[in-house]
Amino acid sequence: MKKMDEETALAILFANTKRKKRNTDLITIAKCCDYLTRLYNSQKKVADKVGLSSEMIREFKTALKLPEEVQKLISSRKIDRIDVIKELSTLKSKNRQIAMARNIANMNTKDIRDVKRLIKQADISIEESKKKVKDSKLKGLHIFLVDFTDETYNKIVKEAKNRNMKPAELVREIVNNWTKRRNMN
Repeated sequence: MKKMDEETALAILFANTKRKKRNTDLITIAKCCDYLTRLYNSQKKVADKVGLSSEMIREFKTALKLPEEVQKLISSRKIDRIDVIKELSTLKSKNRQIAMARNIANMNTKDIRDVKRLIKQADISIEESKKKVKDSKLKGLHIFLVDFTDETYNKIVKEAKNRNMKPAELVREIVNNWTKRRNMN
């Protein structure tokens, strides 16, 4: 992004909020909103100047409160909808925001209803999740909780995407192949 000044910030906002297609990522737009809010000392003045609501200016700025890793996904436009950013911001834990952002970036669908369902499911504690799994007592279902480093997780997600499958399916395949090689079946 160019050096921020009033003219540049206004130009970016006008060019990217008055048309259906944006050519700028939401982090850049949020930074413009933030810069102008500080310059004018008021979200309302920014909103009036660019023809948006104060609420919309606030929603854009929400992106800047998310963790840096989430902001990178937004900057790269892997997450490119303000309603998704708004939903992510409802998660209290930064770790959950990061994990959910990764999931959303890798989802096949970008339908906000799917995102809301995913976030609603994610907004329970790990202890609650374990209890739900334990209490479900489904026959034939065996669950292992595996902690991966971010690097390993990203490699699994990338490989699964390359093979057009879900990461869980790839992990299951890897475990099945390993048990066959070790004659554990």
